[in-house]
Amino acid sequence: MTTNANDPTVDVAADAIRGGKINIPAKFEAIGFMSNAGSMRKITFTVPFREVAERLTFERLLSRHDFDTESLTTPGQRDISEKHAEKITNFLTESDRPYLGTLTIAIPDNQVDVEVLQQVANNVWLVKFVVPVTSENPIVEDGQHRVKGLTDAWRRVMADPTDEQFAEAREMLGKSSIEMTLLLEGDPTVLSTIFVKMASTRPISASLIAIMDSSAVQNRLGQQVTRKSRYLSDRTTYLGAKAAQKLAAAKGRKYDPLYPAAAVRSAAAAIAGVGVRDRTPDQREDILNQIFAERAKREGRSMEQVIEATANEIVAILDYAFTRIPGWKQMAADRMTASEFKAEYVHSSAAGLHVIANVIAAAHRAGLDARHVVDHLAKLPWRRDNLRKASRDGEEIRVHELFEDTLVRTVFDTKTGEWRAGQAGATRGAYEEAIRKVLATLARQSPELAAMHELPVLTALGLATAGRGRPRKQ
Repeated sequence: MTTNANDPTVDVAADAIRGGKINIPAKFEAIGFMSNAGSMRKITFTVPFREVAERLTFERLLSRHDFDTESLTTPGQRDISEKHAEKITNFLTESDRPYLGTLTIAIPDNQVDVEVLQQVANNVWLVKFVVPVTSENPIVEDGQHRVKGLTDAWRRVMADPTDEQFAEAREMLGKSSIEMTLLLEGDPTVLSTIFVKMASTRPISASLIAIMDSSAVQNRLGQQVTRKSRYLSDRTTYLGAKAAQKLAAAKGRKYDPLYPAAAVRSAAAAIAGVGVRDRTPDQREDILNQIFAERAKREGRSMEQVIEATANEIVAILDYAFTRIPGWKQMAADRMTASEFKAEYVHSSAAGLHVIANVIAAAHRAGLDARHVVDHLAKLPWRRDNLRKASRDGEEIRVHELFEDTLVRTVFDTKTGEWRAGQAGATRGAYEEAIRKVLATLARQSPELAAMHELPVLTALGLATAGRGRPRKQ
């Protein structure tokens, strides 16, 4: 709510600014400059370090939440790195120029009372704003590590006000202030996207970007697949292990990580028709936009409706595959944990997931029943111990029946005296070759699936070029 003020109020405001008599009560109030970021209003103001460290903390007036893929209403952030926050704390206690830049917080527009005191420039106003006691706490949009580092630094230097070791730090922090910008915004999707775009001080993992940033169609597709899948929703990772364990415990669940969110996003894109043509994220985005735009025009739907429909179709086939393919089948029945699955099966890696996803994509491209193809996939040797005898330089060795030098590489374990198949390395060339091997094997074993291994399908998915000729014999 915004109201205009008379000149006497402006004089009072000016006196408050000059005298530094801005009070921060149970919630807080301040005087600042309101401006716009497009359709979003924002207010920038200055607060002494001490006020931030003692009142604007996570324990009192500010809130933060680890991003939760199941929550569509609560804005979330990446998990806090204690090591990164400690670096900030050390900097603040050692520097005579403790500058941290602008902290950004956010609160829904209807939770703040804004009084316009005076217009000072085009689209810039001097305002007084109040966050009433009845309002929810603002959330940290950008600067959660700086808030924690600042709070810890202040507590460190004030633990003993007579400690000479921190005398200079107390003086420097005591006379320092920090700029804050309050975004008058409450849409969690908007805030998550802004958070990703602003987070430059510590890189965000590709998986957390995939699950948080809704500005890209590939992310929106991956997010829906992750949330809707019966078997992937609880097994897709996007936070650090410690934060993920804490989040799972808060929900009464056990942390059982399987695939990173970035891998699920890529697999979903592959099934949607990208295949392995996505040499870069930008290329994946362009291809998906084209696929969705063509379908939207063909079916007379909006882009968002097409993305949702595609996600539902992908979820249906992936969840079906989870009940059929060995290893996944045992997890679906709660007879195997993710860690046990990783130890025993070759498709436990992101590369393995991509193999299955691209075979499903090939089925779609060839006009075959994807469920029928999955049933045949289930008959392939997915266990790590599916080894066969082979010869190398006249010596008898063991190799994997299907995925040697693609998803796995077999070595002799001198400790156990047995051959063991370990990961071969998640290179694009390796898993692309694994996809070709699977398609060739299925075509040879089941002639009705041969269309998946024909040049038009391989070319459409990026597994062959038009000038390559017939697929290689396997």
